[in-house]
Amino acid sequence: MNTIPEIRCWQGDLVSATGTQMQTAAATLDRAMETVARAMDQMAAWVGDTRHAIGSRVDEQRDHAAEIRNVLNQIADEVLDAATDLTHACTAVLNRVDAAVADGFLVTDSGEVAHPDGTHREQATTIQAHLRDGLATIAALDADYGARLDALRADLSAMTSRQPPVTLPDGRHLDPDDVVATLRTMTPEQRRNMLSAMSEHDRRRVMQADPHTIGNMDGVDFATRADANEIAIRTALAAEQRAGRADGTRARRLAEFLRQTDDPSAGRDDLDRTSERRFIAFDTTGAGRYIEMIGTFDGARNATILVPGTHSSMNSRSSTTDAAPVLSRSTGGPVFVYLDGDLPQRLGYEGLEAALPALARGDVPSAAVGATVGLAAGVVGSAADPSFARAMAPRLVEFGKQLDAEIAHHAPGATTTVIGHSYGGSVVGSAEQLGLRADRVVYASSAGTGVFDGPWRNANPDVERFSMTAPGDPIGVVQLLGPLNPHGSDPDTAAGVTRLDSGRYSDGTLIEGTHGHGDYWKDPGSTAFRNMVDVVRGDSPTPYVERRPDGPLGLGLAPDRGLPDREPLAALAEGARDLLALGLGPLGDLLDGDIDLPGPIPDVPLRLPW
Repeated sequence: MNTIPEIRCWQGDLVSATGTQMQTAAATLDRAMETVARAMDQMAAWVGDTRHAIGSRVDEQRDHAAEIRNVLNQIADEVLDAATDLTHACTAVLNRVDAAVADGFLVTDSGEVAHPDGTHREQATTIQAHLRDGLATIAALDADYGARLDALRADLSAMTSRQPPVTLPDGRHLDPDDVVATLRTMTPEQRRNMLSAMSEHDRRRVMQADPHTIGNMDGVDFATRADANEIAIRTALAAEQRAGRADGTRARRLAEFLRQTDDPSAGRDDLDRTSERRFIAFDTTGAGRYIEMIGTFDGARNATILVPGTHSSMNSRSSTTDAAPVLSRSTGGPVFVYLDGDLPQRLGYEGLEAALPALARGDVPSAAVGATVGLAAGVVGSAADPSFARAMAPRLVEFGKQLDAEIAHHAPGATTTVIGHSYGGSVVGSAEQLGLRADRVVYASSAGTGVFDGPWRNANPDVERFSMTAPGDPIGVVQLLGPLNPHGSDPDTAAGVTRLDSGRYSDGTLIEGTHGHGDYWKDPGSTAFRNMVDVVRGDSPTPYVERRPDGPLGLGLAPDRGLPDREPLAALAEGARDLLALGLGPLGDLLDGDIDLPGPIPDVPLRLPW
């Protein structure tokens, strides 16, 4: 497509239909192999050499069919992306041509522009430059996608009877499945060294053999992991559809993962300002986990790992994760949304609802008991539970090492900043206790400094640490719990941490209260968001300005005012004494850090739900 008439003949809908057909073919192959597998499972009573031989052959064919399916899914993805990118670029060029013609300019088939009135010569030159750039972009896209599809067609042709062997750096030839098995026995550094010495063609075949393993394997370069996870996502979506859950939350989310989105690294004049989403880790087990790379290393001087908080999962979106593209565009570097593990989906106080009916009847003792039992039952598996941070922190430490290796290869000298928001701050702090390496760390509305014993042990002795908590943010209550906080101490007062100003939203409103816990992620012009950008870029963020004490709103507190009124605090204290005087031991225990249970039952340590 080198001329404007050729571009006008582009039929992107037909190309998209071809990609959909390839995806359907992959799903059909999957269904066929599942049918065979179920038939074998139903013949459990059949034993003997014949049964064993047939079973072995079926397993071999299922493995081979899975490899073919993986390539078909790759082809489908490339065809659909080509249709999207080329259609967008062709439309943009043709719109410019039509606009120029409407303004009286003459446009040739090759994109030369002139105007009968010589006074428009400079404008004609500008329009011609834009059109030539557009035609060059279309030619580059066409060539790039053509080369990728030719390579995948060759892969598919070579898989007629089995996946051909690949060549290792030492000259040996191994089946791709055996290479994957070998990689499992290696350290991340050994994997990286071996794969980097293999040809791109052979690396692709290893990835096609087992996308799930390769897509989540440390030591595999991020580009290969992203390609592998693209296959895994399409396979997972097809499985949801076969199971009759095509309209379910998980299927909708997976389909969203496969759609192109705004490219934060694209320039204003770029014809194609969208890009496919790239996942460096992906697993649908349980609530699902993933690491998404937003932006590229091209020209980057920094990279960011963003760990969100409670309620974040594969099945849901949050203001924190939604802000990642804007953060990438603002900092000029890639942002890695880190959800490689489960985060709590409850805050922990939901059990208090059981006390509301009794409270409505005026039955305070019953309400108190119900509240105590509800809190005790709601702690496990909630934001008050440190087990999520304990599980995620070691993986974050290792991912930091993998990011360092990618930066050394693609953007030498770029800095790494790790941002933990809310519960994510506990994950980041715990990872620092285990030796996470970073140039800068930001504890944004953080639950604490880490769940493990001992100090931070960041592998970078010159790491810079920052914190930020809005006045009236409920997380402030947790931060002030001291030794009762399962997530560690208050990062705002921790030694060596520079507290930053949360400031105001872009409309001048003070960032405070419950909404101050995370609404600044929705406002790139807010002081809090701009401070995080400044930290990532290595600029000078705005230091903390005390406008009012930390703590929840409601006790006579007001923006830009000093200490709270004494009367509400006295009333609260008097109310607490009244409760204790009534003999409401369980509710009174909420004040001393645990819940006393009767007899030999161990007391339940109190962990406030944030």
